[in-house]
Amino acid sequence: MMKLLENKIFKMCSAIVEWAIMVVLVLLIILVGVQKFSNRGSFFGYRVYTIISGSMIPTYNVGDTLLIKEMSSDNIKIGDAVTYLGEGGSMHGKIITHQVVEIDFDENGKYLFHTKGIANNIEDPIVSQDQVLGKVIHKFFFLTILGKITTSMPLLFMFVTIPIAIIIALEIVKLVYKKDEDIEEEVEEELKEIEEEKKEEEKELEEIEEKTEVPEEEPVEEVSEENQEEEKEKKSLEPEEEKDK
Repeated sequence: MMKLLENKIFKMCSAIVEWAIMVVLVLLIILVGVQKFSNRGSFFGYRVYTIISGSMIPTYNVGDTLLIKEMSSDNIKIGDAVTYLGEGGSMHGKIITHQVVEIDFDENGKYLFHTKGIANNIEDPIVSQDQVLGKVIHKFFFLTILGKITTSMPLLFMFVTIPIAIIIALEIVKLVYKKDEDIEEEVEEELKEIEEEKKEEEKELEEIEEKTEVPEEEPVEEVSEENQEEEKEKKSLEPEEEKDK
């Protein structure tokens, strides 16, 4: 396991996987937050919604994430997909995205939109211009993938739950391995300190021994008996020589 964790390729791959999962999770959080915010109001005239039913198949599938832009009713044409807040019958309080199939006006000159899901056989209740939140202007590709993950339990388990579990397991292994490394480093440091202390003690002992060493006595030249007699004779002859002088 340690060799695997120390492998450079493994480290690089695990780092990429971790970053990818973190990015996906952050985007999922942002997506959910933006959608929650879109239910209450627009952000500079834009909203983001995810399709949760199959009424707009094949144009929009379940999980597709759409960008909605607020615009005046006179810019909405037949064939456009509009997002509106339902008021009548079973659609009351729901946010719906359907296609405009016909446009009328009421007695006050306000727009009345006839809308219908592409896959539906029956039209929706009449939608007034005050109900319209905006027109669909774009479908996000990457956010659509994330939207489909969030609306499918198997995909959510496969792409979110399992990767998170893998990350947690890797982090636990790394922590354990790091602790072992820290313990080894501490032991090595202690051994080094002990060795250094021993070396210092040996140096001190050597210095003490050098200071306490007794200097060696100079060797005394030994005079043999013959040499001693010769010296005596020389000394005894010296006065006689002086007398002769």
